[in-house]
Amino acid sequence: MTGRLENKIALIVGSARGIGKGIAQRFAEEGAKLVLADTEVEAGQAAADEVGAAFIGADISQMADAEAAVALALDHHGRLDIMVQNAGIYPWQLLENTSPEDWDRVMAVNLRGSFNAARAALVPMKAQ
Repeated sequence: MTGRLENKIALIVGSARGIGKGIAQRFAEEGAKLVLADTEVEAGQAAADEVGAAFIGADISQMADAEAAVALALDHHGRLDIMVQNAGIYPWQLLENTSPEDWDRVMAVNLRGSFNAARAALVPMKAQ
């Protein structure tokens, strides 16, 4: 099936690899116009090039980066229809070897990042 997202504008955060890249590929197949965002700039740009998307290097744990990613979508396409917050990290080590700083980073990306993405996208999406 194709065309289900024809002319929809989607921002996908955490899209350089894995599930996020797969989402970008599928959305592109379905006709969406994409903006991709990731902390991994080289892999993120390659993923964006593959699907014909705009790309921004962004750390979703930072509100300014979330806002910049949304702004890029608005600048390129004039609106935002879909926000996918796929960014997530985990310190692949035993708990006893995980520092409080490592844990804080996990929470910043996984929890605050979701808040930042939703909050940054909310105002322009509600205004449409």
